[in-house]
Amino acid sequence: LLHGFGYLVTVLSLSLGSVSFVHVVKAAEPVFAAVLSALFAGAVLALPVYLSLIPVCAGVALASAGELSFTWGCFGAAMLSNLLFASRAVFSKMAMDGSDRGENMDPANTYAVVTMLAALLCVPTALLLEGATVKGAWAAAIATPGMTEAKLAATLALSGWFHYTNNEFAYKVLGLVSPVAQAVGNTAKRVVILVASSLAFATPMTPLGVAGSAIALAGVLGYSLVQQAEQEKVRAK
Repeated sequence: LLHGFGYLVTVLSLSLGSVSFVHVVKAAEPVFAAVLSALFAGAVLALPVYLSLIPVCAGVALASAGELSFTWGCFGAAMLSNLLFASRAVFSKMAMDGSDRGENMDPANTYAVVTMLAALLCVPTALLLEGATVKGAWAAAIATPGMTEAKLAATLALSGWFHYTNNEFAYKVLGLVSPVAQAVGNTAKRVVILVASSLAFATPMTPLGVAGSAIALAGVLGYSLVQQAEQEKVRAK
């Protein structure tokens, strides 16, 4: 449920606003992961670690205020995806670390099972709600200049493969670190996504939006340094 609906609201947010703005808002995912880890997994971090997440939140708020394509619908959907994906990470981590996790349930297989269960839920729902529009959408895509059926099929297949591989590696990382650390690392990759999407889609970003993005992403580095310092204190004891 968390996996399937997480992608549902993510796609919804992308349809309501720019790609760059969605990824800036999703930079707040570590905050959700920190709160949910404390509530459900009992993983309470040191106060300096929580404080290091403040620049991430502040940067997101600043970028939201300065983004030209801001809409409350896009903002709300992106924030909901933060909640759903952070919840997925926390519960997946608990399942992978539990004593009753089952046979061969390593991070890669855990993600495969999560994906299959999400597909069982989402595919019938999609066919019921949008099945009648598939033929027309396919024809409209083929009508795009330079597009053919073979090219469209290959593009969709490659997109699916890259998407699955990206998330499988994310689960492998989750198997090695905490959900908060994994969420922070996931935020760091948004630097490339923000720049690439702004260039590819010619989406203008105001100086305030650029500053907010820089602050949010610099907060990722701050978190890493503080977390490392806290771990060294624990080892010293």
